[in-house]
Amino acid sequence: MSESDDYRDDRELDEFIVSDEEPVLEQSDQLNVDEPPQMDRMDNLTSTLRVNETYTSKVLRAHISVLVSALGGPDHTSSEGLYKLGHDALACLKDLKRWIRSVDDRNGLADVALACAECGLVTNDLTTKTTEKIMLACLELLVLLTWPVDVNRKTLFKDYTAKTNARRAQITYKHHILSYKGGRTLKAVIRLGLEALQLPKDEREPRDVNILRLIMFFIRNVLFIEPLPPSKSPKAITNSSDLPNGINPEDIGLNAVLTSFSKNNVLLFLTSVSHSLLNDLTDESFGLLAMECLSLLTKTVPVSTFFATKPMLPDASTTVPPASSAVGMQLLDLLSEEDKRKKLQNNTVSTRHGRFGTLLSIQTPDNASYYTVSGQDALVSTYGTLDKMDRTKQWHRTSAFKYDSNDYVKLAMSYLNKSSADILSQFVNQFLISGCFNTVVRFVSHHLTNLTNDADLGRRGMLDVVEGHELASFFMTITWFFHFKRERLAFYQSIKQKPQEGDDGLDYGSIGAALSEVNFILLISYCRSSFDAKDYDSLHVALICLREMLLISNSIFMKERTQQEIELASEEDVNEDRELAEGIIRKLFSPKQFLDMMINVPKTAAKHSPEYLSVSVSVVHVLLKCFEALANEDVKLYIKTRRKMSKLNNRGGLNNDMDRQHWDLIDRGSDEEDDEEQIRYITQERKLDFKNTEVRFFHSDIVTTHLEYLSRFEDLSHEEIKRGITYFHRLFVVRKDYAALFRLDFMSMIHKLRNYLPRGSSIRRHVEEFIVYFMKKFKSAFERFPLAVELLFPRIENIEIKSFLSTGDLEATSSGSKRELSSKTPGLPKSSYFASDSPQPRAAAQLQFADESKSVDEKIGILIYHIIKKKNALKFVKFLIGELERLAKLKSDGITQVLLRLNLANRRLLINDSHLRLLIEVLEFDAPFLQNDETILRLHVEAAQLIERKEFIVKWLQMHEQGVGDFEPFLDQLRLEIFTKELLDFGIASLANLRQGLGIDEGQVEQLGLTPGQIHKVIGLAKRKEYDENIAAQYYADDDFVQPAMENSDEDDDNFNDSLLQKKLRSRRRPIVEDALEFDDDEPKKITKSRRSRKDALLSIDSDDELESISKSAEMVHDSDDDSDSEQARAFFAREEQLRQLISTTGGIVNKELLKVFKESWQKIIGSNSDSQVKEAISKAALFVEDLDDDESPNIFSHDTTPASGVSDHEADMDKKRTTDADVGTSRKRRFIVDDEEEE
Repeated sequence: MSESDDYRDDRELDEFIVSDEEPVLEQSDQLNVDEPPQMDRMDNLTSTLRVNETYTSKVLRAHISVLVSALGGPDHTSSEGLYKLGHDALACLKDLKRWIRSVDDRNGLADVALACAECGLVTNDLTTKTTEKIMLACLELLVLLTWPVDVNRKTLFKDYTAKTNARRAQITYKHHILSYKGGRTLKAVIRLGLEALQLPKDEREPRDVNILRLIMFFIRNVLFIEPLPPSKSPKAITNSSDLPNGINPEDIGLNAVLTSFSKNNVLLFLTSVSHSLLNDLTDESFGLLAMECLSLLTKTVPVSTFFATKPMLPDASTTVPPASSAVGMQLLDLLSEEDKRKKLQNNTVSTRHGRFGTLLSIQTPDNASYYTVSGQDALVSTYGTLDKMDRTKQWHRTSAFKYDSNDYVKLAMSYLNKSSADILSQFVNQFLISGCFNTVVRFVSHHLTNLTNDADLGRRGMLDVVEGHELASFFMTITWFFHFKRERLAFYQSIKQKPQEGDDGLDYGSIGAALSEVNFILLISYCRSSFDAKDYDSLHVALICLREMLLISNSIFMKERTQQEIELASEEDVNEDRELAEGIIRKLFSPKQFLDMMINVPKTAAKHSPEYLSVSVSVVHVLLKCFEALANEDVKLYIKTRRKMSKLNNRGGLNNDMDRQHWDLIDRGSDEEDDEEQIRYITQERKLDFKNTEVRFFHSDIVTTHLEYLSRFEDLSHEEIKRGITYFHRLFVVRKDYAALFRLDFMSMIHKLRNYLPRGSSIRRHVEEFIVYFMKKFKSAFERFPLAVELLFPRIENIEIKSFLSTGDLEATSSGSKRELSSKTPGLPKSSYFASDSPQPRAAAQLQFADESKSVDEKIGILIYHIIKKKNALKFVKFLIGELERLAKLKSDGITQVLLRLNLANRRLLINDSHLRLLIEVLEFDAPFLQNDETILRLHVEAAQLIERKEFIVKWLQMHEQGVGDFEPFLDQLRLEIFTKELLDFGIASLANLRQGLGIDEGQVEQLGLTPGQIHKVIGLAKRKEYDENIAAQYYADDDFVQPAMENSDEDDDNFNDSLLQKKLRSRRRPIVEDALEFDDDEPKKITKSRRSRKDALLSIDSDDELESISKSAEMVHDSDDDSDSEQARAFFAREEQLRQLISTTGGIVNKELLKVFKESWQKIIGSNSDSQVKEAISKAALFVEDLDDDESPNIFSHDTTPASGVSDHEADMDKKRTTDADVGTSRKRRFIVDDEEEE
């Protein structure tokens, strides 16, 4: 006997313990033959066994039968035969409850439930009680006996029969509950909870809450009971759980449920409980049960049921069941499908005059063999002949395959008659108007958020803490209501009418909670968890919900703003629907992991079910439309609207990230202050983001997915076919990526699709136009270079192969920099600067003051002087003045943590400008090291300090711009800040500790003597180093990057190749080391351009010919270039020292007269200097600086554009030398720059 049959350990059943051994009947030696044998009814019940029945289960059934008999029965003494309770009816009910919990629930069986079913407990006893205590006891038993029984692939074979029989018994229960005296059982159950529902929350006792919970469980159980789906076998389709005798599907179908629920106020009770959530009923079980009941009511009902047009009257010659029945509606669908197939068949069937000679013989070109094709459809066209030949081929019979992505979405569709459709439509409408849907969604979303936040999630994410079917039920219900609202809006727009007064409006406010930030984050988390866990059933649900959400958001986003929305005179003018939709659209760019996942999902979609494939393709289609809509948005109108909303103190939840990018524009006072150039820059950045994002969706695997999707054209509607053609049109026509579709399988598919589509249809015309354009480009490409082999396979995602297939030229890949080519590949896109992998600007050198004891006023003066001299950051300083005023106001209002609101240009400038970074640090901000970092003001800074430092900046700006005062104090005040290896290691360790939630080692901070500013610097340098290493690793992993190999390479050649590779990896992250002591302006732009072009030329060395050309150019370099770098440096710095001494002696240059004296004194120093190295260094510097001092000095010091007089003869000779040696100077200059870069 199995362990599940042993009930000896149950103390509650001490009185029912039986022996496992069958009793041995003692026979008397002396039998009285004359007396008839005595019949023992109990002995017969316990001694006669059925097939596959144990003695223990037999005794169990006997005891249950005794309890049911003692419970009560019909009173035969009365004429009406009313039910009469037994003397111990309540005790019998409690005993039955203990039996179910002790045997069935504890052991996971259904023995007691089956015994109760055999005794007719539900149909004869439980649904006829009137006493309240008895009714509550009956309700408890009803909940236990109707509790859902799961029968699936994981069900053990020994439990399968018992569980399927229990499911059949539950079908009988459901039928009796719905039909007994018009559903009076339901009315009695609802009456039990009305008193508890009317009580205020503080007066409600736990018993009342338990009664309401029992009622909700009972409603859920009744909705859940349904026949088992038919099981498929290789031979036939069978159903191991046939309906009980006398019950047909319509008796327990959704039509019967809705009719009975509406008649007995069950739907009204559900609405009342849902409306009480978050206020009166705070227990989490009520929200989950309400959502589950809502799901069971709607999940099998097509939304089109409520908005379908009236069906046409059937033909008088056809016998069709009435459309009011579910069978009739199902038959109508089958007849419409038959008509559709007949129309397709008529296109290929010939007339009665051609019904002879249907045998066709086809000879091969080499006359070696013949093929015979028969049938009328083979004579219609050449395509029909070849298709018939393909279909007559004997293929291996494919075995049945179960897809792994349809468990939660592929449900049997329910056909509602008109009355049931009206009942459900009215219930949904009332549910939305009363706000019950938003209440339930908020309740469940809050519950799911708490579960995911409290638990330590693993690889499966939120699927580790929440059951998969619960999450699927939640998101599928939201999806149904999304679809319902979209179809309802489209229906009223098509008939050009508005809803009646009292009905749900045409806006999306009634489902606003499903479009909220919390629910959007939950959906993204659900997508990511399902994808990481490879749970494609859950991922299918997530994609369907995401598609519906994006369809609604994009439709709202694309609508033009009304004049009321633009003006925004008050809070009432804010369109909440648009705020929710815009937040979702803008949020799509932010989470990089989500975008990467959405690119990887369609790559493998063709391996799953056709439904999953269709959803994946539609999500890609909607995503591209959303990205394009955001890229083409009117940024000026957006800034204007956000500015007005900011004045109304209205901040959209999901719009915060996008607003944070444009804070500097939003916070301006009026529309007249808009910077057109900055708005144009933002628009260009968005369009570039869209192009770089779009190209990632054109990976060869995603193209193959769309090809597989469109190859099922016979099962697709015209709208779905159009969706697939749109993708290929975007790839081939818009982006002009011709080689991506030069594939034989694509040509075959598009040809078959054209022949399948009916003549004269608009979709066929579009396909034919696409084919004409495609073949034109294909013929041109095939004539230029053959692609016979490449046509057989998908294109390889390699930059050289893609370039060759597009141009037919191998040299195209080596003409430019490898770096430039890799930046254009789909693998390395440019993304938003909030993404972790976004391209970072070049890091600036870390500067510090030579004398840290100077006051803040003096430090600001020094830095403003250098910033004005460079001119490129002056606009940022003026922007900083306004920001200091704003932050001072926030500080005075009591806000502790404030930060600078920077746009993209200012973020980049603050990272690669050393003087700006030092100015920010003097103002006691934490300077950023990556574009993601925020520039946060330190907490101890007060509002008065900010105002004071703002006045310092204004004062020094005015002084330096007007050229007033002595400039000597601002020279020689800055130097490079050096960080030891110990400090850098401390920064790396501190960064790791902070990411793990640990603090900074205070003991080591005290030992190293670090200030808070220095701690921030070393941690920032560690973050920057980590980013640079990731970029280097990315280049190493790139298939396109191959280290150039050279023949007959020796050790010097290997070192040369290694230096090139190292320069490539560090070219993007090499800091600009600026000499803080130099007061000359930067080099001219043409020198910078020459430097870049030379660097790119070196980085793209891929052949020996290019190395040879570099060697030849070295012969033309002047001999002076062979001087050592150290000698050049010493000579240059000697000249610089003499120049500083001269400036110190003259007291500065503030007018034209002093400039003349300065030049004469400088020429005397040069002439009297006997050091030939200094003269040579000065001569070389003059060749490369190209009169920068003479051009820029008047503007900086005297602010006078009049050229200085009294130029010496020596200087004229220098000008002549420049003119004569122009060509050599260019070559010399280029060589000098390369050597300088190698030093860096």
